[in-house]
Amino acid sequence: MSDIDDFGSDGGSDRSRRHDFGSEEESDSYDTRRKRYSDDDDEEDDEEDDNDDELRRDGFVVDDDDVEENQSDDSAERRRRRKKKKKKRRHHHSHTEDGYDDDMLDEEDLALVAENTNQSYASAPSAGAKFKRLKRGRARHTLDDGDDDDDAGDKGSDREATRGRDYGRVVDDEDDGFIEDDVDDLGLFDSGRGRGAGDGFEEDDGFDERPAASQRRYDDDIQAPRRSRAPPTAHGEGFVDSLDGIDEDTWAELQDIFGTGDEYAFAMEAAQADDVYRERTLAEVFEPAELEAKLMTQRDEEIRSTDIPERMQVQAAGGAALRSLSEDEIEEETTWIVRQLHAWLSKRAAGGLGEGDDDETPFAKADFINERFLAAVLSVLKLLSQDFCEVPYIAQHRREVFVTPAAAAGGEGEEPEMCQWLTVGDMWRLHDYDRQFRGLLAARRVAERQIERLAGMQRLGGDDERYARELLGSASSVEEIGDVAEWLQAQHASAMHAWAQAQRSDTAPRRAARTAGAWEQAVQAGVDRFVHAAGLSARQLGDNIGRPGSHVPSPSAETPDDVSRVLVGSGSSPFATVDLASRAGRAAMAQMIALDPQIRRFVRAYCAEHAGVVVRPTERGVREIVDEEHPAFAFKFLRNKPLAAFVGSAQWLAVDRAERGGLVRVAFSLCDDTAFDARDADTDVFAADRERSARVVAALLEPHVLGDSADGAKAAWDAVRRLAVLDAVRDHVLPMVWRETAQRLLAQAFDVVADACRASLQRRIDVQPPRTARMAEGSVPCVAVVAGGGFEASSRGALRVVVVDEDGLVREQFSADSLRAGDQAEGDGVQPLLAALASHSVDVVAVAGMSLQTRRLFDDVNALVTARGVDVMVTYADDEVARLWWDSAEAQAELPLLRREERYCVAVARTLQDAGCAYASLGPRVLSLPLHAQQADLDQAALLPVVERAFVNVVNRTGVDVNHAAQHAHRAHVLQYVAGLGPRKAQALVSRITGDNALETRSELITRSLCARRTFINCAAFLRVRPAVEVLDATLVHPEDYDLARKMALDALDIEEEDDDNNAYAQRGRKRSDAPSRYVAELMRRAPEKLDELDLGKYADELKRLLDVYKLETLRFIRRQLQHPDRDARREFAPPDPAAVLHMLTGETLGESLREDGSTVVAATVVRVQPRFAIARLDSGLEGFISIANVCDERIDEVSDALAPGQAVVGVVKRIDLEKLALDLSLRSSDVSAACARARQPVPDASAVDKHFDLDAEARVRARAKAQQRTQTARMRTIPHPLFKPLSAREAEQYLAARPPGDCVIRPSSRGVDHIAVTWKVAEGLCQHIDVREEGKPSDVALGHSFYVGDSVFSELDELVAFHIEPIVHKLDEVRRSAKYYDPERDPLYAAEPAASLLGPNDYSDDYRRRRQELWDARTTRHLDALAQSTGRGAYCITLSLSKPGALTLAFKPTPSYRGLMKWTARVEPNEYRLGDRGRYPDINGLIVGFKTMQTNP
Repeated sequence: MSDIDDFGSDGGSDRSRRHDFGSEEESDSYDTRRKRYSDDDDEEDDEEDDNDDELRRDGFVVDDDDVEENQSDDSAERRRRRKKKKKKRRHHHSHTEDGYDDDMLDEEDLALVAENTNQSYASAPSAGAKFKRLKRGRARHTLDDGDDDDDAGDKGSDREATRGRDYGRVVDDEDDGFIEDDVDDLGLFDSGRGRGAGDGFEEDDGFDERPAASQRRYDDDIQAPRRSRAPPTAHGEGFVDSLDGIDEDTWAELQDIFGTGDEYAFAMEAAQADDVYRERTLAEVFEPAELEAKLMTQRDEEIRSTDIPERMQVQAAGGAALRSLSEDEIEEETTWIVRQLHAWLSKRAAGGLGEGDDDETPFAKADFINERFLAAVLSVLKLLSQDFCEVPYIAQHRREVFVTPAAAAGGEGEEPEMCQWLTVGDMWRLHDYDRQFRGLLAARRVAERQIERLAGMQRLGGDDERYARELLGSASSVEEIGDVAEWLQAQHASAMHAWAQAQRSDTAPRRAARTAGAWEQAVQAGVDRFVHAAGLSARQLGDNIGRPGSHVPSPSAETPDDVSRVLVGSGSSPFATVDLASRAGRAAMAQMIALDPQIRRFVRAYCAEHAGVVVRPTERGVREIVDEEHPAFAFKFLRNKPLAAFVGSAQWLAVDRAERGGLVRVAFSLCDDTAFDARDADTDVFAADRERSARVVAALLEPHVLGDSADGAKAAWDAVRRLAVLDAVRDHVLPMVWRETAQRLLAQAFDVVADACRASLQRRIDVQPPRTARMAEGSVPCVAVVAGGGFEASSRGALRVVVVDEDGLVREQFSADSLRAGDQAEGDGVQPLLAALASHSVDVVAVAGMSLQTRRLFDDVNALVTARGVDVMVTYADDEVARLWWDSAEAQAELPLLRREERYCVAVARTLQDAGCAYASLGPRVLSLPLHAQQADLDQAALLPVVERAFVNVVNRTGVDVNHAAQHAHRAHVLQYVAGLGPRKAQALVSRITGDNALETRSELITRSLCARRTFINCAAFLRVRPAVEVLDATLVHPEDYDLARKMALDALDIEEEDDDNNAYAQRGRKRSDAPSRYVAELMRRAPEKLDELDLGKYADELKRLLDVYKLETLRFIRRQLQHPDRDARREFAPPDPAAVLHMLTGETLGESLREDGSTVVAATVVRVQPRFAIARLDSGLEGFISIANVCDERIDEVSDALAPGQAVVGVVKRIDLEKLALDLSLRSSDVSAACARARQPVPDASAVDKHFDLDAEARVRARAKAQQRTQTARMRTIPHPLFKPLSAREAEQYLAARPPGDCVIRPSSRGVDHIAVTWKVAEGLCQHIDVREEGKPSDVALGHSFYVGDSVFSELDELVAFHIEPIVHKLDEVRRSAKYYDPERDPLYAAEPAASLLGPNDYSDDYRRRRQELWDARTTRHLDALAQSTGRGAYCITLSLSKPGALTLAFKPTPSYRGLMKWTARVEPNEYRLGDRGRYPDINGLIVGFKTMQTNP
């Protein structure tokens, strides 16, 4: 038995082990050992005499004559020794360096006593074996002293029990008790200190090879042997008795030297009280991580010994969660689960996920008004929650509870058509719902205890107690129960805290007092008066929601301000103003409204029905999420996607990941529309949306808080209640609901991804081993693995061949350089391979590797086998398990003599032989497999149990040969997935059936106490026992159905009930245990087809009459097992298809990383160039064929004109040849540009985005990005002109700020490469930007031949400056010389207030322009007002236009009393002024005349 099992044998099953200690066999063996130890006493005495002689020779023991000579030593030496002894006593040492008690005399003391009493004493050396022997002798003396007291009565019996626990190593001989050398060498009995870090225990690694009957409980503690403790004077008195002839003076001198023995009595008493030599626990010996890894913790032992399926225990929240539910609780659970299912399936249907195949669609046969479906759910829940049956057991051996007749049979005994209401997946979901319901019950019990405590303290009124219990009774989720707990906490936090403190011990550290609850704080602040004055409590509001009109507000006659004014005072009042008191009162009302469970329940339900998800990219997201290839592109812009649309989808995981990565911002909304901006979404938009959502909910609650009067104080209180409701919803309830919603969506997405991972793994392992025609049903092939490609070539060869037999053991391995057969020369591995195939009867040759060279290897092996006529199957083999396993510590420990490449081959072979075993050997590393694109976003610890359900489903469909698994460690990995078992229980089982302890029958699981009743019921049918003494033990028939199988065999063979003629049966030479099923064995061997003649319908009817259970499904299952006991329920093996081979050898996935639609752009390196074609190799190893027509768009004569070996190229995949594993590539720039342009199309492909995607927002973002790209490209231009500057518009203005008016710069334009801009300075702080369009451009970076400004065209830039810019400058100079020109910034009236001091520095912002425009308008208005008042008539002036630089503004005040100004804008052209569409004037005077004419003739 291995030590792991010893560690795991505590608990219920270990009661038998502890009973074995008292068995007759054990007692005999123990007595035998005691006798052997006693018989050795004489030898021990002789050995000690020999040791004494040796010590005398070494000078450690002196003769009596020498002692007499030493008695003449001078008194000075004696006084020195006395001082030394006294100094030692003053230090109060409790132990010597060897760990002995202070009441024992050390060696120097004993030597001095012997010297003064004429006694002989031998001291030991300070080191070596002799010193160690003396220490053991002294320990023996201590044990002997404890046994002198008439066996110490009860004390002796305690010692006897201790010896029984301590492995029988401590001998209880009355005269010569001692510890054997081999025991002491372990360090267990080193001076009572127990096992330590340096005692050599680490090398033992926690294993114990002693027989099980003599082993102690490892999981609780390690018991160090306790030395007997005599009173402090015991050693002294015993020693005095042996000192004859000591006179009184001598004894007084001895006491003066050594003391009376009472000096350290306090230490002995303390040691006895504290039990210094207590039993050490495993936690004190091992590191916690080591205990957890070896499943040796106390929790592991509890799980191992508890008679409940291990997986149920591990997933349970605690011991209380494992109790069997009552009938009432089962009824409640069924109702709760059916409601949850109905809501979930309704949301799936609303989200478009209601259709699908019956095998994939959850609860495809759900019918919530059909009694049979409801009865099936109830029955399964009873088996799960009351009988603790696991899903595989229910699915295979309790099918009658969920498979029922669809309709009544046509006649008596006929087999009716059956309807399967639940699938295995459905029952796993019921299992998960059961766990959730248990959590609900646990939370409810906690809340009920809170209510009971508060009621017992008389802190909870009768109405409040009834209210709380009603809410708990109607709560359907943990959140709703939490609402009740928070409501109680808000009102009675102080009482709860006081009760908690009272439960703590007086010596326990006290924590700081908690803050009072929300309502208690309101009472302390005095605002409870304000809340009561409002006339409607939060509970009444909640009642009104459920029963409208139940409570009518009855506010105080005082106004809210009057009540607040009372709260304002100079004393202890915390409020200084009425406004502060009012706001505090309203905040208290909002808090109480937000804490009411009924209001929370209403808001939560409304949001679940009407809320939507809004997603928008951040600034970083806009830059990074640019095409459909990005994982966040599909939800980059979501507009109010309903929550129901996330059911059955894993999208929320990606949304959450993108939000945490800073790519998007997510919000929940109750509004129909949410504003989107072409720019980045700022916080103000989301804040506005939150406010609108809060108002939507508040509008639903407002009718329940308003009174029936709208005048006076009542109207004021209505307003207060309305605002309090809005505050409660916006600041408290909605944030809480949105947090819960996000967590719920995460949980839903986790379930989707986890189940997809489970399904992906199950598809990998739910496959039979490959079989040939010569193989029997259920047999395992002998596999020869040929591996090459991806391995480092060495002197041993580049290829590895390993032959693995049916048991997964290596029979032969060799290396070679080639397996290619030919007429001229054949590879060096051909003959060894053929010899291995023949000598080991190989059934399958598997070819594996890590590169495309494996394809050539496969062709070589296939050709060799075909040419030589060898009857074997040749197939590709998947190596994903091998890649994870070959370098693992487990692989190196199991196969230390093999190289890593050979271990790779072994893993490939074992995967073919039993995929479940191979994948199970990975353990938690199975999550390293690519099961789902989003599996890395999940909690791996929570994901593993769900993924392992794939093993549970597959293993229990086929069963496990338990003896074979126990003999071969690599096969034992699947035992933990048998129903009822787990890693701990399987570990204990294997340790007790290894070697000669193999199981002979399933019944031995009980008779040998290998498992308890519940575990046996779950696992028995899935543990096949071979060779089978009881033939049914080798099938999947459950032991409880053996009688049915035997009855069916008798009827099939037309044999009446057999007589009980055991003697006659034994005379035929068969085992007695075979007797019950001998006819079953005969039927299975000779005529299993006779079972088809049985009328199972009549059997089922009879069982229905007797047992009230219609077991037709069980009878059919038994028939299948008796006819085909070895039939594998897994799908048949199929060689990998070309797409799978492509993925195995290159990692490329057809349809994802490689597509034939012309959209896949790849990078490659040219490796070969021919006149008409070229070959390029991708990073994955794939080679692409490039014809001369696909090299470039231009015509070329040879490929070498454009390509050369080693050249890096970018191409487009045109075709994929799966047979040759090759590609056709095109390097033409037109094809590459077309493929890249698909990512830059204005509107994304609808198939690549969510159906709630905002395409308009994406189009605006793409247009903006295109404009920015044009701007960026334009900035990179360089124009050969002295006035050119690579500046933006603002930079150009800043550059011209120090230049005189009229100067200009030529710069790139943001409109694209076919535009340039000319910026010239009109006045201080005022510049005009002129757009110039280019025509006749030979390229994007070249300058055009023609330049257009409006309708004017120029051939050169100098011409544009000379004939457009400079004439305008002259025209403006003419305006400045006019008497009607007015410059607001140079007006002498404002010399004391210069514009620069009023406006500040010019930052070229819109705000600066606005303030400058306001200043100009104000000064122009005052100027014309003053002018009109002085002349008594209208006035006008001309100014520069700030809003349209380069233009003029004509401001006119018609009369002195006219309020405001009238304005016109005049454009300045190179040769004229234009005033609207009415006139064109060559000079400023003409403009003034035209303006006056317009006023007289409008």
